[in-house]
Amino acid sequence: MKKIIPIIIVLVLVLIGGYYIYSQTIGKVSVITTNSTAISSPDRPAEITGYIISALGNEIKIAKEIGKVVLSEEEQAAKKAQMQNLSPEERTAARQDEAAKLTTEEITLIIPVGITIAKGSGDASGNVVSADIADLSKGVYVSIWIDTQGGIEYVKIKGI
Repeated sequence: MKKIIPIIIVLVLVLIGGYYIYSQTIGKVSVITTNSTAISSPDRPAEITGYIISALGNEIKIAKEIGKVVLSEEEQAAKKAQMQNLSPEERTAARQDEAAKLTTEEITLIIPVGITIAKGSGDASGNVVSADIADLSKGVYVSIWIDTQGGIEYVKIKGI
């Protein structure tokens, strides 16, 4: 009888430990599954593009670009190929020259809670990953889509 009690205690501890490990594994799998959802932007061009001037909480001020030409996919590919042939200094100069020609208007937006914010994955694959509102900081270039009711529908971080 004295030998059975320690065996029962060890058996109970093993079962409790096994259940704990099993529950932790299940929790990790569900987290990975929820983060792998596909993120896609609207099919139309963004209504607002520009650099963030300031960000405080979910309120951001943007230097909205006015009159920027929206290029087709073919034109974007040709421009990208042309920029790849330039040195880093020439690329920077070309971007600054392009930015100097644009007129901007300062606008203030409130990013609602739950809005999808995306950014490039960083691996040159063209994939996007979910971003946080904390990634919207001064100097970040963003594209913002507005829905038919005038609310923010989608935010994509294009450059830092």
